[in-house]
Amino acid sequence: MAAVTSAPIKVEQLTGPWLLIWERMMCVNRRDVLFSVLLLMLVGCTTGQLEYVTPEGTTKIACNTEYTWQPSVDKYAVEYVLSYCAEKATEQGYKVKDISLLSINRTLPASPRGCIWTHELAKEFHVTGALTDKQYGYIIAALDLGHITGKSECREPFIESNID
Repeated sequence: MAAVTSAPIKVEQLTGPWLLIWERMMCVNRRDVLFSVLLLMLVGCTTGQLEYVTPEGTTKIACNTEYTWQPSVDKYAVEYVLSYCAEKATEQGYKVKDISLLSINRTLPASPRGCIWTHELAKEFHVTGALTDKQYGYIIAALDLGHITGKSECREPFIESNID
């Protein structure tokens, strides 16, 4: 039996319905790629950076931070991080350009029944409305910065389930 080989088909060789299918595939793919890129650019990306001035008068940037999850919460996580960085920069003798960052109260709500906040516990309380977006964002940032450490001894779920 002779081996059958075929050369790849070139786009110029397509005719009739095959050409139509090819054109639609190419059009859809381009549109999907463009849509995906635009969606990634627009959806939930909150960024921030701290500008400060050295004693020599040089402006510098530090604490580039980015949260890409839920914009209503992310803006508070970024605020917490930048406020913390501003405090540390001031302690080191630098002058922070956005002095409003120094007056932010970063106090976190007490965790339930003395447990330690975790990402999961904070999410559970936020979903039920027990934490505001700001409180949740601050907790997430504090966890990410390592400000909340330790082992939680919580064993029971805090939110009642409707499933029997």
